[in-house]
Amino acid sequence: MPGFLVRQTLLAGLIVVNLLLLILSIDWLLFEPIAASLFLLLLVLALLAIAVTGLLVTAGSRYTRPYRAVMGYLLWAPNRASRFSAHFLGLLLLLATLWLTVPRAIFRLEVNCQSAPAVSAAGFLGRIVRIPCAEQRATVQLYQPFRTLDFAKDRVSCVDAAGALYPAASEIGPAIACRNSPSRATLRIDRLEPPVIEANHIRRYRLHGAGLTKDLSITLDAPSFVGSSLSRDSDQHPVEVDPNGQWADVFLSVMPVANRAQVSFQLANESNQTAAFTAPVQVTALR
Repeated sequence: MPGFLVRQTLLAGLIVVNLLLLILSIDWLLFEPIAASLFLLLLVLALLAIAVTGLLVTAGSRYTRPYRAVMGYLLWAPNRASRFSAHFLGLLLLLATLWLTVPRAIFRLEVNCQSAPAVSAAGFLGRIVRIPCAEQRATVQLYQPFRTLDFAKDRVSCVDAAGALYPAASEIGPAIACRNSPSRATLRIDRLEPPVIEANHIRRYRLHGAGLTKDLSITLDAPSFVGSSLSRDSDQHPVEVDPNGQWADVFLSVMPVANRAQVSFQLANESNQTAAFTAPVQVTALR
């Protein structure tokens, strides 16, 4: 076989291998659709640049008559040894990049949930995904280009029954275990921010303390609104909670009660922990 055909066949084979790697990895990349879209866009632009370059350079060449739009690049590159070497190295670089950003960048992790009802995973672009555990098992698939297996494991956290995150324990290979969650701090409230509740005015307040979780139930001993959103009725739950349980935000509104200058908070969580707190109420005169 002539050397020209050997080089051309080799270059065509490299492109076919790249395309096969991409096709086989499409369903894996769907875990991060934005990353996949950007990657595909860059690949298409690179292929178009190659095709257009080959088409322009080989315009009028006898080799390009049957393949001017598609095969121009492959027919132009082997004409000289220097061209062939440069573009062969370029295709090898493209192959290596695809290998590191597609098959080698997909990490499939097996989680032994044990006491955790779900696991949380941080994707390549920072998107947080929660995967429920079925029969104490969960499978997490992460797209992390140019990353190691240990890095991918660090992107997975366990979620306890209260919705708080705690680290997963790394095991052999792609295995992770959610062992017993760390002991939860005793529920307490130290202060309210701002420290005075303005009557008849709904706003967001922050409770500072310890042991605060998303399952927290907050009630007041006066007519009031306590909830996680302004768009629905009072649900007595916080808007946002610190992962370490040191603060919780909640929307509050208190109606004034005659001869009372303060209200009492009663808090409880699913672990049957309770806490109490008292805050002053300020009535603003209407003008």
